[in-house]
Amino acid sequence: MRTRTLAGVTLGLWLAVAPAGLAAPRSSEPPAAAGELDRVRQETITLAGTVQRQESAVGALDHELHLLGREAAGRQRGLDESRIEQEQLLGTLAHLARHPPDEASPSAQPPADRIRSHILLQAAVPALRDEARALANELDRVAALRARIAATQGELAAARDALAGSREQLAQAMARRTELVHQLSADNSDGEGSAAKLGRAAGDLGELIKRADAETDRRDKALLAHTRAALAKEKAKGSTMTDGDPTRPQELRSFAAAQGAMLSPVSGAILPADPEQSATASHRLGLRTIPAAMVVAPFDGRVVYAGPFRTDGAILIIRHGDGYHSLLAGLGRAEVSVGQWVLAGEPVGVMPDAAERGSDGVFYFELRRDGRPVDPQPWLAKRDEATERGDKLGD
Repeated sequence: MRTRTLAGVTLGLWLAVAPAGLAAPRSSEPPAAAGELDRVRQETITLAGTVQRQESAVGALDHELHLLGREAAGRQRGLDESRIEQEQLLGTLAHLARHPPDEASPSAQPPADRIRSHILLQAAVPALRDEARALANELDRVAALRARIAATQGELAAARDALAGSREQLAQAMARRTELVHQLSADNSDGEGSAAKLGRAAGDLGELIKRADAETDRRDKALLAHTRAALAKEKAKGSTMTDGDPTRPQELRSFAAAQGAMLSPVSGAILPADPEQSATASHRLGLRTIPAAMVVAPFDGRVVYAGPFRTDGAILIIRHGDGYHSLLAGLGRAEVSVGQWVLAGEPVGVMPDAAERGSDGVFYFELRRDGRPVDPQPWLAKRDEATERGDKLGD
């Protein structure tokens, strides 16, 4: 746990000693701003949990509407294709209504023919009635489906309106979080430029993780060296890398507590694994999301990479400690920067909008230990437990 008093002293001395890329924070009261950052961080977790639940509801309603529409279209197509048979059936029924089979046959008809006609009609009428009943039932089912479609469309519109309102609230909280992080951060170097270089230099994801970790450690050491240089000799000896970083949450859980407790980063349907995938790719979890779905940190940690990488598009790498990293791929944009600390459930990115080209609405999640993929399923909380955990984090 970091020392708030020492952090305040450290920040007060940055202006005089920080070199280019390690600028002084602009906040006049860093400890107060750090406390507000903790509060805003918890607010974003609560709001992100609400947004993800609403996104799940929208996704479920949209899927239900798709199924209802497909069933209604199929039944209507069957009715349209049997139009001739329906007309013949209705014509026959109309004729029978005018000339019931119980009426006496014309006296000119021979008795044997009258008996034969009566027997045939008595056998045919029940079948015609069954056909008429089946047609009426099918027409009723189509009408009921159309009524359900209309009702579901109303529910979906209301759910989307509620989601839009929650997303707006979350966007405001996230903007305030970004502002506070920027105020309190002593490291304003070009993280995006560094990420782009790392992405180009790394041959694969394992190498990218190593390079991102090394770059983060290098920047931390530089920050610590300048922090110590600004302190009195006796205080400098006891300072650590966390002392000069008021953006670091007060409590970060060890990854030893993560098994069975990691949150699913997005709300969506898990895609079936491709049997032709390699052993490495088989541990990559894919989820189908709605457009612009919110992506959250699956567990406490620190962002060590945020940027494009080869065919994965925009990705985030979060270091959790004990050699574990989360890789979040398929994002439309990241909402956090390299070096930023995050808590489980804290919003870190957004999936592409439906209007964005090349977006298939698929999110990919990997868990790696020492750079090698491991199966993330045993680490993830059940859906109901994840929701409860998100609620508790926001309390």
